[in-house]
Amino acid sequence: MTPESPSSPASGPAVPIDGDWQRARRPEQKAERRRAILEATTALLDEAGVEGATLSEIARRAGLSKANCYRYFESREAILLELTLAESSEWMGDIQTRLGPLAGSGDVDAVAAAFVAATVGRPRVCTLYSAIYSVMERNVSPPAVAEFKRDFHERVFGSTDAIRRALPDLSVEATDQFVLYLGFFIAGAWPSANPAPGVAEILQRQGHPTQSRDFGEILLAHTRVVLRGLLAEG
Repeated sequence: MTPESPSSPASGPAVPIDGDWQRARRPEQKAERRRAILEATTALLDEAGVEGATLSEIARRAGLSKANCYRYFESREAILLELTLAESSEWMGDIQTRLGPLAGSGDVDAVAAAFVAATVGRPRVCTLYSAIYSVMERNVSPPAVAEFKRDFHERVFGSTDAIRRALPDLSVEATDQFVLYLGFFIAGAWPSANPAPGVAEILQRQGHPTQSRDFGEILLAHTRVVLRGLLAEG
């Protein structure tokens, strides 16, 4: 029912499957089960990336059967989409906090630095963003994807007011464009700057620079250029 990329089982303890847990019927029990699934997915994502967060391993970590997971999420990809919404909310909240002291400054470099600082410290966000279109929306029902896009838009574009307060000369349309371009850039640049372990080993032997450092540098350069270009366009 759910295609899963082949991978070695990620290490980590499985939650014992408890009989009462399996027979949970009350709303709070169901909510707790959903939390367990999301927490298991988060741990796997950090350890093994999207490919390693298979539904079988998620279920094992959450102490559930794979079939039981379908009672709460229609697919592995649906779990990842919900996790993306939660991570996006935290990310944008961090950005708004960082932009608060910059209100009225018009300081492009400081705004760009705030975005980069909030982003490079959240590799999970970057990993999820890089898989939204290529992985997550491929095994989810159209109504679920539509709901995700609506919620995602509200959460991500919720930072636009803080951006405009920091850069008063940036129009509403330009601010929306900036947020959109930022997401697209992260989705493309993150996997490029963080190749698979085997590829990374070869690149290191050939003298290429550290990939994680490069991502922050290119994200900062990109953010500055885009903001300055949008401001110049008026």
